[in-house]
Amino acid sequence: MRYIEMIKLIQEQFTIENSINFYNAKISDVKLIEKDTQWDEKILYVGTLKRLKIKPKTPIMLISCDENLVLPEGSSISHISKNDVTAVYNFARDLIFEELRFEAALFELTQAVLAKKNLTHLMNMAADLLGNAIILTDGAKKVLAHATKYEIMDPLWAENVERGFLSYEFMQKVRINKQMKEWDKQGRDSQLIVLPGDKQPKLVARIISEGHITGSLIMIEHHTKIKTLHYKVLPLVGEILFESFSYDSSKGMYNSLHSSILYNMLDEREINKSEMLNMSKVSFPKTMQVIVAQFSFNNKNRYLKFTLRTDFERLFPDGFSVLYKSYIGVLVHDVSYEQKERLKVLASEENINVGISWKFEDINQFSRHFYQAVTCIKQSRYFNTGIHVHDYTDFSCYDMLLNCSGETMLENYCHPALKIIYNYDIGLHETLKKYLECSKNATLAAEQLFIHRNTLNYRIKKIEELTGLDLDNHNVVQCLMDSFRIESLINLKKGK
Repeated sequence: MRYIEMIKLIQEQFTIENSINFYNAKISDVKLIEKDTQWDEKILYVGTLKRLKIKPKTPIMLISCDENLVLPEGSSISHISKNDVTAVYNFARDLIFEELRFEAALFELTQAVLAKKNLTHLMNMAADLLGNAIILTDGAKKVLAHATKYEIMDPLWAENVERGFLSYEFMQKVRINKQMKEWDKQGRDSQLIVLPGDKQPKLVARIISEGHITGSLIMIEHHTKIKTLHYKVLPLVGEILFESFSYDSSKGMYNSLHSSILYNMLDEREINKSEMLNMSKVSFPKTMQVIVAQFSFNNKNRYLKFTLRTDFERLFPDGFSVLYKSYIGVLVHDVSYEQKERLKVLASEENINVGISWKFEDINQFSRHFYQAVTCIKQSRYFNTGIHVHDYTDFSCYDMLLNCSGETMLENYCHPALKIIYNYDIGLHETLKKYLECSKNATLAAEQLFIHRNTLNYRIKKIEELTGLDLDNHNVVQCLMDSFRIESLINLKKGK
């Protein structure tokens, strides 16, 4: 703790009439001024200097009841009442002692993190340090963990922990809270917040990473009164805990904000997913694909799941991984040819089945495309293809037939390439349709379109450049033909 910070804390309890702050060193100790005082630049002195024969020769930090003192240039001095000297000394000494205790405990917590202790152990260590129950949440308001050593007595927060996430209704209370609004304006690291229905005050620390709020640590006042140093220490504890936590398959924990959001978007519980996405203020790629993998056998080995997830993160370093139920998923911008070939090798070596979704642009459609990839895995097993990696194009028609009961929109089964082509040039859309109807016979298609064959070849090349379609793949061709049929049916229903 430095001198200026100490004076601010003392001012909350005592009257400081005047303060001159030049020397703002970190305080190592607090001492009363005595006749044989040995001066040290890192010690805060409290008392009177008038009767001393040996005055300091270097800048010092001083709290004194003396007036008109002459001190070495650069010294810091604050004036208090003579009646407050003993009380201020005890108060300052307790603050330094408490800070030293916190620093030692933080060091032990950091050592436990390096020793790879599990999150529950770390949460309980932190709760011991703070003297209260604590709850760790991510930026999407999912409850990641809580200390088990202290019972959460407040029913409102006990419900949040039991539920596993902060409900939309609960977050609405938070947003309209006066203390929360003040916090947003002041931008402090910690804020005391009491919501309607709370039984005890809560100290909340934001966890910031790369300018984004990635999580929060909530301390519930119960066993220990909230102290001044709690405001300073809680954000540090929150950062240590948030950076340390790794995936726990029984609770669905992930080590990045993006992964947490993806997990919540897959969560089947009633959560306002769009609201969570807006609150997190994170961005995703403009265009995306989802890759999902699952072991070919029933695998409950957490270590194998962890190593497989690591393999996927190495293969797709710019992606965002998420583990959901028995699936390992990765959201990527694109899958290159080289990555797909390496994925085939990995799938064969690790005995896993892999599905790749269609491309999409709206992150709110993540869940649907995640299950496109899941469909690949399920259908490949049903048809016993013997192949480990599949694109959704291979099974979109079957998926449509199995699921299109009138409740699912047919547009969902229409290949996105058709929309890209149509929006770019309706002529290309008609060219591709005719080309496929003519079984890719360029001469016949050109004749029916009344264009030169070279023009048709140029258009087909342009279509492939725009969409990345492989028109030599019969599954791609079949999927596109099905998509054109779907378009015709939709237009017929709309009266076009």
